[in-house]
Amino acid sequence: MTPAQRREGRIGFTMLPVGIVLVAAAMIGSIAVFALALFHLATQDANWGWYVGWSVLALALGVRNLVRSLQTMAALDVGGTLVTIALSVGIVATYPGWWLS
Repeated sequence: MTPAQRREGRIGFTMLPVGIVLVAAAMIGSIAVFALALFHLATQDANWGWYVGWSVLALALGVRNLVRSLQTMAALDVGGTLVTIALSVGIVATYPGWWLS
């Protein structure tokens, strides 16, 4: 076994728990965003359109993140993992509740 193969094996071994954490976060986040969208559709309080619009975009990105997280568990794509984490941070950072009052 060459040093490159050993390094690849270690990276692959660490990607499994990272993928599991990302899958759990994407699942919980997607369910929470869906529930938030349903809540704001039902109540239609002030600024409900901002929340529903954000929820649709966040849910689409959450599903994308879920798929990529599942792929992360079986791949050595560290770059894809960083993109998934960046998109998740972007979803949270653009939440309308931060700037609508």
